[in-house]
Amino acid sequence: MSSLRKLVDCDGTPRVTLDKGELGMDGVLDEGEIPADQRMHVQRLGRGVYVVRAVADGTIPDLPEGIR
Repeated sequence: MSSLRKLVDCDGTPRVTLDKGELGMDGVLDEGEIPADQRMHVQRLGRGVYVVRAVADGTIPDLPEGIR
């Protein structure tokens, strides 16, 4: 699924929210709540193109086939 999200300024740090339902579908949430220690990896792939991956057990998941 995809949706438009607003880039917001949080005390000078740019942020974008993620859909909690989609995080739940991917097993990122802990009993419906965001784990305090959940790390996310953000990678810039090109001009205006970013990918966000949930880190699990210190490992960054591979990108899907067809994405560089």
